[in-house]
Amino acid sequence: MHRLYFAFALCVTVISVCLTPSFALEPLVYAAPNPPFSFRDKGEIKGLSVDLLEASLSTLRSRFSQDELTMDAWNKMYEEALKHPKAYLMTAVKLKDREPHFYWLGPVATVRLGVITKRATPVASGKSLTEILRPMRIATIKETSSEKLLFQEIGEHHGLNIIRVSTPIQGYKMLEYGRVDAVVYTDVPFVYHLITEGQDVSQYRMAYVILNTDYYICAGKEIPKEQIQIMQTQLNRLKEPDSDKGSLYDRMMAQYLKGARLEP
Repeated sequence: MHRLYFAFALCVTVISVCLTPSFALEPLVYAAPNPPFSFRDKGEIKGLSVDLLEASLSTLRSRFSQDELTMDAWNKMYEEALKHPKAYLMTAVKLKDREPHFYWLGPVATVRLGVITKRATPVASGKSLTEILRPMRIATIKETSSEKLLFQEIGEHHGLNIIRVSTPIQGYKMLEYGRVDAVVYTDVPFVYHLITEGQDVSQYRMAYVILNTDYYICAGKEIPKEQIQIMQTQLNRLKEPDSDKGSLYDRMMAQYLKGARLEP
């Protein structure tokens, strides 16, 4: 009797697996610390990109458990995502060397990559980026889009005083305490940091924009195209105006940024 029951249970399991759509398989989600898009709050991984990824999958699956989310340094998460072509990676700029490896869901947000300084810091105008940065101490965050674009712009033999740090928060604090004159990074995460720290956003500025671009959620190439199309449609619907206060996407963004912006 036990053998018959075991055989029956095994058959049911095999049939269930065979009939389950491929996009229902549990994915992995990789994220780097990049508030407000992805961050830890009381031990849990949260953020705008998590919210939007879950919203895009709302008709396909339930919300992610924390066991399905992994957070570590950007370069490590990027490498892990390349090894797991059914995984998601949050959040990235679509650079040429990255583009072939993923489907790109979004945009999640429009951002500016550039040179951030305190408003009181003198910044030369009408000069090249290298000339603007020459008198400054500059922090960059290793292996980020901002750093890659900066090095492309200034070349190998720039002679600038650049300190490469591992995390954005290190760069922010160095700028706050005057250990550097500028940090090369993305405006939206920096604004969110100021808000959470209770600082005055108007005391800082985007002194030089290297690139206006978009952030995306990367999806592995073994995720079915049909699922990607459903997810993109869901994201597009979030951005459709539904009231005088804009779209659901606008309200989700406002929860994190409170309408603040880094001015020139």
